[in-house]
Amino acid sequence: MTLSLKQEISIAEATKRINVWVGAVRSGKTHASLKKLIFALRSGIEGDVMIIGVNRDSIQRNILNLLYKELGFDPPGLKTSQDKIYGRNVFFVGAHDESAVRRIQGSTLAFAYVDEAAAIPEPFWRMLLSRLSLKGSQVFATCNPEGAQHWLKKSYLDNTLLDLASWQFGLDDNPTLTEDYKENLKREYGHGSWYQRLILGNWYNSSGMIWDGFDDDNVYTNPFDPPSFYCVGIDYGTSNATAAVLGAFDPKKWPQIRIEEEYYYDSIKAGRAKTDSQLADDIFEWLKYKSIQAIYVDPAAASFKAELRQRNLPVLDANNNVLDGLRIVGKFISHKNLVIHKGCTTLIEAIQSYIWDPKAVDRGEDKPLKKFDHQCDSARYLISSVYKNGIIEEVNNNITVAEARKQIYGDNENLWGNHSHGFF
Repeated sequence: MTLSLKQEISIAEATKRINVWVGAVRSGKTHASLKKLIFALRSGIEGDVMIIGVNRDSIQRNILNLLYKELGFDPPGLKTSQDKIYGRNVFFVGAHDESAVRRIQGSTLAFAYVDEAAAIPEPFWRMLLSRLSLKGSQVFATCNPEGAQHWLKKSYLDNTLLDLASWQFGLDDNPTLTEDYKENLKREYGHGSWYQRLILGNWYNSSGMIWDGFDDDNVYTNPFDPPSFYCVGIDYGTSNATAAVLGAFDPKKWPQIRIEEEYYYDSIKAGRAKTDSQLADDIFEWLKYKSIQAIYVDPAAASFKAELRQRNLPVLDANNNVLDGLRIVGKFISHKNLVIHKGCTTLIEAIQSYIWDPKAVDRGEDKPLKKFDHQCDSARYLISSVYKNGIIEEVNNNITVAEARKQIYGDNENLWGNHSHGFF
């Protein structure tokens, strides 16, 4: 792959103890940083190496598949926690939360590579740096920028006393991308914080509406033709509200999602809570006679999912990565691939009132304010579960229902057709 001048400069300059590639999506930062890692593996100081990500799956997807392709051999399986590369011990460590610190205590490392460094807990990062105790030890890290108050920026990237080098990459810095692709991606991210971070590569505070691309073009009045099938997203609550949205899918309009109906039960406003069984009955009656292909529910709602399954409903665990889900929905909204019927007043009002938590912004964190979030969560579960990668692209209008089902269900395709009561 051809390297840009900025990539070549970053590789040459990555001689510090801490080296961080910051940048937009698809900006070339990962490719440059992996080139540097390969140089270190081949000819750097002797010692062990650690490759770190948010979890083992993301390490495989974001790093190992690319790294081993560059090295010319097959990557290890997902269950593998270490390997040997050029005679070195290389360990793969997920750092989802602060408890991961104990997994690296006692290690002595020549090199470390960190994917999604801004998503790594700060105590883990500090412990990792203490493990780089050999003369010439280095860490190579990549990240998408977050809020301007984020600990990685304030305590490290902005600290001129540290032995640190960093580089900022924007989308236009990747020489391999076509202009059409870049323009499409820019439109999909709309404007605001996600555009600043994921297109321009800037550290930028989130503020105001979370889905600020939502406007009248995301609302429809007249009915469409009947869809080929439906999927549902549900945010379950006991003391809080239970919310659900019905998403319609038509392969001829792929990848458009239209939300035709909503369900909303607020036990506080109603003055009484419903049991899981009563809520499941409500959902069953609401969906009866519709061609429901998948119902995505919060993975933690075990008792409610059991009730739904007793009614022979096609229940799956929703994708519950909050920030990724918010970004995916934001892309669909900005690109007008999500349209909502005007009768879904609770959802529309919630989207227009859904804002970032200003106290979290002051800490450099992205968190939605815990208000008006139940209907928004149900929409996030639906959209980010159906489109797991959040990719909006032109597709063949002749895509079949079977192909669409395959995209939605993936490895769970064997569940098709096992439901009765008029759902198929």
